[in-house]
Amino acid sequence: MEFLYLSTVKQMSYNEISENLGVEKTQLSKWWEELKVERGKISKIRILYNRKKFKKLTFPEFYDWYQSQKKQCYYCGLTENEIKKLIEMGSIKTVRLVTRGRSLELERRVPKPKNDYEDIDNLVLSCYWCNSSKSDEFTEVEFKPIGILFGKIWKNRLKSI
Repeated sequence: MEFLYLSTVKQMSYNEISENLGVEKTQLSKWWEELKVERGKISKIRILYNRKKFKKLTFPEFYDWYQSQKKQCYYCGLTENEIKKLIEMGSIKTVRLVTRGRSLELERRVPKPKNDYEDIDNLVLSCYWCNSSKSDEFTEVEFKPIGILFGKIWKNRLKSI
């Protein structure tokens, strides 16, 4: 819905949105309440964006990129839904699950200087395990065979569920 994008991604004021969409502000308030779940999803994407402290890349640009991505690990193929299933079944053992591992993370395919996440063509979504293992040491080409092996392990765990 365009209202959701304008209000949460572009962060336009109700006056601007009302004028832009030709809708009364009272209707916008109703939509705001009705779209609470969707706003929460956008909030999680904004948190991911804010963690990297982008200087050149705007949130709307990042949001559009993120929405266009398959929600699976670039290296092993594990999806966010599969991560959820593995967690529900107790098949994930890491103690870090409190802070990492429940969703995909941003990863740089080619390691660059620290905190350089500005080149959106260099970014991929990665699971916690691939992201941590690859670190800044390996390129995507070097790490891809390892990610494929991780993927086989995850698929075997999922089969046992």
